[in-house]
Amino acid sequence: MKKIRKLGFIFTFVMIIALVLGACGRKEKDSSTKPTTVPTEEEQDDKEKDKGKDDEVQTAELPRDLGGIDIKVADWFTTNDTEPTTAREIDQEAYREDLQSTHNFTLVQESIGTWNEYQELFITSTMTNTSLADIYIMDPKFIPEPLKQGLLYPISDLPSFDPEDQLWNQSVIDFMTQNEKVYGFTEEEDSPGLGIFWNKRLFEEGGLDPDLLYDLQKMEGAWTWKKMEELANQLTIDKDSDGITDIYGITCWSVEFSKAAVFSNGSDYVKYNKKTGRYENNQMSDDFLEAIKFGVELYSKGYMQPEPEEAEQKWWVSAFAAGQAAMMVGEWYEHPSLQDMEDDWGFCFFPKGPGEKAKMQTMFVGNIRIIPSTLDEQRADDVMFAYKLWVSPPPGYEDEEEDYSYYYSKVRDARAVEETIIPMIQGQGKRSLLYQVPGLSFRWGGNMVGGGFDGISAVEIAQEASAQFDAIIKEFYGD
Repeated sequence: MKKIRKLGFIFTFVMIIALVLGACGRKEKDSSTKPTTVPTEEEQDDKEKDKGKDDEVQTAELPRDLGGIDIKVADWFTTNDTEPTTAREIDQEAYREDLQSTHNFTLVQESIGTWNEYQELFITSTMTNTSLADIYIMDPKFIPEPLKQGLLYPISDLPSFDPEDQLWNQSVIDFMTQNEKVYGFTEEEDSPGLGIFWNKRLFEEGGLDPDLLYDLQKMEGAWTWKKMEELANQLTIDKDSDGITDIYGITCWSVEFSKAAVFSNGSDYVKYNKKTGRYENNQMSDDFLEAIKFGVELYSKGYMQPEPEEAEQKWWVSAFAAGQAAMMVGEWYEHPSLQDMEDDWGFCFFPKGPGEKAKMQTMFVGNIRIIPSTLDEQRADDVMFAYKLWVSPPPGYEDEEEDYSYYYSKVRDARAVEETIIPMIQGQGKRSLLYQVPGLSFRWGGNMVGGGFDGISAVEIAQEASAQFDAIIKEFYGD
């Protein structure tokens, strides 16, 4: 009996071992039917490429959808009666059509009224939250009152606005910045402004190189007030020694001379006080007085042509065109009056003054774009995003050089364009803060009513002008 039990135990043990070996055999068989392989380098590269494509599909940004908004840009001059004629204008129109489709918006620029009623339309509609547009093109004279009332959107708060973007005119950004916030902008370039026209024939007759002023303004520190006075002295001539000056070194309107001298000395008629948040009269500052004194001294020394009796309007332009003065301080826009001038002429910057912030620069004017403060943040940012694209160059024109052919056709030499006009257009100048207070005028700083620089000191001119400025500024702020 014990022998039978012993045989049964052995049989059971053998069966267990057989089952275990059979299971191992099946595992080995399964492994042999599905062998593990290492991918080749080419296969691995293909997998990585496919993965990259999948990632691109998952992460690619869709064009910003503006939700079908209708954007309106307001002005007082658009007629919409012109058709594109040049290749660029045609491409620009196609580009803008594509922008509107891609980003789901529309944009139109329209006149909403005359220049005389424009400011009131903006203020009234914005204060009643019924704004007539999303962007307003503003004459600088229209800006002070609504800016004071908080009706302009601080566009520097918008994600879609970068004040350092080269698309925007930096002189306007500086002009429209208060307490580190920007309230206005423009994509338009600056226009040539105040400078000096000179008669090349009179320079030659005075023993000077006819292109001397171009050479001086190219040399660092060479074209200065001191040099201008030296030349004015040399070019002021009494031909027949009868005690009467026949040719003056300088002819100008005292108002324009004052402006040119003030800005070239790094000063302005008005300053901004960050502590009070107000614009203030600046005509008693040292740099300002120094500029007015320069004009008074040139006049008192006989280098500057006095206003003739019963003088015609813009008499100094006619005097220069007639060869009565070697240099004329004036705005570039006077050039049409010189087209028929017999003598050749050049155009350069007003010289640099001695002030700490002095700079050889012109003074700019021009329209500014603003957004009303009543727009909510999302719409304001959508508007800025769309407008930036709208005024950007169409594809293929990003690196195109500006066309200055108009200016070349209006001057007597290429250097006037290349060394004066183009630098002016590209930003070598500033905008006066005088425009930030309505009613202020440059005419007081040039003593226009009092006879210019004749028989008066710089301090007296500044005191009389300051009385006018202070009264207007107090009224503006309701003091």
